[in-house]
Amino acid sequence: MKGTFFNHGVLQIVNSVLLCSFLHSHGLSDLQVLLKLKSSMVGAGGSGLDDWKNTSYSPSAYCSFSGVTCDAESRVVSLSISGVPLFGTIPPEIGLLNKLVNLTLVCDNLTGTLPLEMSNLTSIKLFNMSCNSLSGSIPESMVAGMEGLEVLDLYNNNLTGELPTELEKLAKLRVLHLGGNYFYGSIPETYSRIGSLVSLGLQGNGLTGKIPSSLAKLPNLQELLLGYFNEYEGGIPPDFGSLSSLRLLDLGGCNLSGEIPRSLGNLKLLQSLFLQKNQLTGHMPSELSSLVSLRLLDVSFNELSGRIPDSFSNLKNLSLLNLFRNNFHGPIPSFFGELLDLEFLQIWGNNFSSQLPENLGSNGKLIALDVAANQLTGRIPHRLCRGGRLKRLILMENHFCGPLPEELGECRSLERVRIQKNSFNGTVPAGLFNLPSGEILDLSDNYFTGELPPVISGNSLTSLSLSGNRLTGKIPPAIGNLAGLATLSLEMNRFSGEIPTAISNLKKLSTFNLSTNNISGRIPPSISNCTALFSIDLSRNSLDGELPDEISRLGALSILNFSRNHLNGHIPVELGFMKALRFLDLSYNNFSGRVPSEGLFPSFKDGSFAGNPQLCLPTNQDCPSRDVQESLAQLLTTWRLTVLAATATVTFLSL
Repeated sequence: MKGTFFNHGVLQIVNSVLLCSFLHSHGLSDLQVLLKLKSSMVGAGGSGLDDWKNTSYSPSAYCSFSGVTCDAESRVVSLSISGVPLFGTIPPEIGLLNKLVNLTLVCDNLTGTLPLEMSNLTSIKLFNMSCNSLSGSIPESMVAGMEGLEVLDLYNNNLTGELPTELEKLAKLRVLHLGGNYFYGSIPETYSRIGSLVSLGLQGNGLTGKIPSSLAKLPNLQELLLGYFNEYEGGIPPDFGSLSSLRLLDLGGCNLSGEIPRSLGNLKLLQSLFLQKNQLTGHMPSELSSLVSLRLLDVSFNELSGRIPDSFSNLKNLSLLNLFRNNFHGPIPSFFGELLDLEFLQIWGNNFSSQLPENLGSNGKLIALDVAANQLTGRIPHRLCRGGRLKRLILMENHFCGPLPEELGECRSLERVRIQKNSFNGTVPAGLFNLPSGEILDLSDNYFTGELPPVISGNSLTSLSLSGNRLTGKIPPAIGNLAGLATLSLEMNRFSGEIPTAISNLKKLSTFNLSTNNISGRIPPSISNCTALFSIDLSRNSLDGELPDEISRLGALSILNFSRNHLNGHIPVELGFMKALRFLDLSYNNFSGRVPSEGLFPSFKDGSFAGNPQLCLPTNQDCPSRDVQESLAQLLTTWRLTVLAATATVTFLSL
């Protein structure tokens, strides 16, 4: 302990005497105190409290200050200021407001420490200074004098030290929120003696040791939050099963080990159970099926195994079910499709098998479905978007097959569709290319066929991946309507025709991969308008013509692969001066002349230029200079023109 309660009492008496002496000697009224508070709390660069001014028109005008409430005797009883960028500190004069019942200074960017003089706020019931940048420790002498305190909320500050132990003296304390700080040490056993506690939040600190099982003695506790950044030893105390009033139990991300206690099934009123990001092992206890009030269940990122008990069908109020990143196996329970309130089903990264329940989504409430990286098979249920609320559909890395339901193309709420690495076939519903809120559409590594629709839109779409399918036809110019697109992956398909010049409309395009198709024609010079390009791969096509000099304007380009085409002409010297270029592959084309030696070209290996019979590599010492090559080329051109002219003359004379 940091000191005895006797010492704290002495300090409190001393503080009171000093404060009373200060009050009498200076004769500060509540108005003067408020003005002192303003001058301190509105720091450099801060603003607010503009109406806190000394006016003479009424002796109690300060009672109308913003955030101020007075009693019948014009004493300040409530100070409530939230969301104001004050950027100042709390002065010791705040202790002069000894009639204060409510002190709420939330999210005001306050700094500094908690003044000891606050111990004189003996009438205080609600103390909320959450979401600031307060530092230092909580003076135990400060809180010891607040005997009527019901709410102590210092969540999300920069407070440090050990948790104050004297809080057990606060017999009326209902809410204790000290989470989101830098407290260390163990949770005091004395907290189990604050019998009035309804909500205890110590999450997001640096606490260690074991979670006290004695906390189960808190008969009125409804919310218990102990996780995140805390690093406890051991597991979940089985005694917690006796917290019969508990509605919320959050023990996520705090290094817990062992099995989930079966006794938690006794918590009939529990609505939220968060145990994610721990090292929990064993099976899901079938006793948890007795949690008939449960709405939110998250056991993700653990080492749990086995099957989901059939008795979990009793959890009819579930709206969120997170089981991902465990070792669960077996078929997905059919009752998942019967949960009338289910909104979020996320079970990726397990070994679930069989098919999705046919009636999944029929409740009309499904928002997110993520079953990636399992062993699932079969077709996709038709009613996933029945209520028009589905935003995330993640089915990748399974064994799904068959065509996509046309209903998915009509699901205008979809934002992310990731179904890559399955065995889907058939044509892609055209509506998926026109989702008003679409952000990611990844259909790669399947067996889709057919052509892209002529109408494509969606300013929110940032990634379009269709690689590794059997898509055919031309790339429609409408692809240029995707103004927000950063990734366009169309490789390993059977696309034909030319690269549409509308590609130049994609100002945010960073990655463009069109390799391994049947694209022909020339590379449009307007591609240089895609100034954000980092990587471009047009390899393994039938492109011809010369490289546009404009490509050298792509200042962010790091990867350029035009290999295995029919490109010809000289390699532009300007490519060597592209400062970001790290990978260049022009191999197996019809380039001619000498590889430039300027700029970055010496850093590229010969393999970057291999397979161009008329191209002279840098390592070939017998290559004529570029000037000589150009002269020879000019002579050859002149000779050809002469021959053509002579042939034409002979033909004319023969007539």
